[in-house]
Amino acid sequence: MYLNKKSYKFILLFLTMFVCLWGCGRIPDGEYAASVTLTGGSGKAYVESPCKLVARNGQMTADIVFSSSNYDYMIVSGQTYYPVNEEGNSEFIIPVILDKEMQVQADTTAMSTPHLIDYTLTFSLLEENKTSEDSESASSFQINVSEKEKLESLNAPELEGYSLLSSDENDYAQGFRIHRYEKDIALIAVDDGRKYLILPEDVKCPDKLPAGTTVIKRPLSEIYLAATGAMCHFDSLGAVDLISLSSLEEKDWYIASAKEAMKKGSLIYGGKYNAPDYEMILEKKIQLAIENTMLLHAPKVLERLENLDIPVFIDRSSYENEPLGRLEWIRIYGLLADKEKEAEEFFDQQKSLVESLDKSGVSGKKVAVFSVNSNHQIVTRKGNDYLSKMIEQAGGVYLSPVESQEDMSSTQMTISVEAFLAYAKEADILIYNGTIQNAPKTIDELIEIDQLFWQFEAVRDGNVWYTDKALYQFAGKTGTIIENLNEVIMSQEKETEFFHGLD
Repeated sequence: MYLNKKSYKFILLFLTMFVCLWGCGRIPDGEYAASVTLTGGSGKAYVESPCKLVARNGQMTADIVFSSSNYDYMIVSGQTYYPVNEEGNSEFIIPVILDKEMQVQADTTAMSTPHLIDYTLTFSLLEENKTSEDSESASSFQINVSEKEKLESLNAPELEGYSLLSSDENDYAQGFRIHRYEKDIALIAVDDGRKYLILPEDVKCPDKLPAGTTVIKRPLSEIYLAATGAMCHFDSLGAVDLISLSSLEEKDWYIASAKEAMKKGSLIYGGKYNAPDYEMILEKKIQLAIENTMLLHAPKVLERLENLDIPVFIDRSSYENEPLGRLEWIRIYGLLADKEKEAEEFFDQQKSLVESLDKSGVSGKKVAVFSVNSNHQIVTRKGNDYLSKMIEQAGGVYLSPVESQEDMSSTQMTISVEAFLAYAKEADILIYNGTIQNAPKTIDELIEIDQLFWQFEAVRDGNVWYTDKALYQFAGKTGTIIENLNEVIMSQEKETEFFHGLD
């Protein structure tokens, strides 16, 4: 290929800029895998490695998961950061610097009184980030996936020996696509590059499979569910009996059918996602492990499950932009449970609750969501959070905190009561997030927490609600949740399924 002088100059300039970016410690925008080490304290604690590192606009943040659930906040460069998860081991998104020891502090509640412990964190990019070689392993850690690659990964692949019949169209979900082939074969293509071939037990598996394909044989009757957010879908489909092992104990479930199954013994605790009970998994002859993306922080667990010939499905519904897109993943679970008709009917019913809402008369109603943590600070949801998006879909105007560059990776923020007052003072409605902190029983109790709450218009007008603690386990009832919010915003309904007014 002939390159003129101008082309050479352009290429040289590009290479120079690229080298400078890496050499100066700044990397191109994208997602990367980084090794992380933690030292300090008693030496017993650790952070899962590798972790996900995100580079955006010259800032780098890491998504780190501790070895226990007892850390309630971290201090990094003088800033306080709170967990971004509501269950499992403590997970934080913090700003980081590569290849340099970072002095941080983490507060643990494992002792009789909370203790702030000094730690040192060191982050380094894995070598796999610096190579263009493609891995064909279904368990490979995907790096720096572009939007174009995501779209291409959803296309229907050729399946040796079987013709493609059709591809399903989704209404809202963008992270998966279901393709139909001869012999009742289906293939789920996910936007992280993974593919799942759903194969009837009497159908021969193709000798050659597309890269990154996991084979799941049906019918399924023995499932290990570590992606606890998917339990609501099995509940909606009347298919909880297909799940044999759970990563949650009975006391942690709010879904009645799951709680009852554990009480009867048909559903048993099988260990957390990062420490499953392998003996129990083998004893129960588990056919499928359903995980969420937290498993990518524990690649050895994924590798071990695959070595035991247990297929692993990784749920990425939390990456959907739209609440109804997240709900639409019930189509996948309908396929796995052989209840596709029920899944279609349930999704349509929930979707119609949202699409048929009467939003006339609620224009301009301002809503803010918050809770108060043990440090007397406000934990609030940002505009990219599911709850804030559902408020908008219910007809409200969500009041969002002002965020800095380094805050953009998380969906929540921790601020002072004064900062919350500054932007939410004139909110028509306040909603206390009871899934994070226990809500006060009355408005008077809320004011006792801090007298500044009396300055909020919603407090003085008696327009304060709290969320049911079970809310986060019921993504499958997204339509009902949005309908409840519409009732709160439009007619100040004090008692709904998921929202309750403070007296």
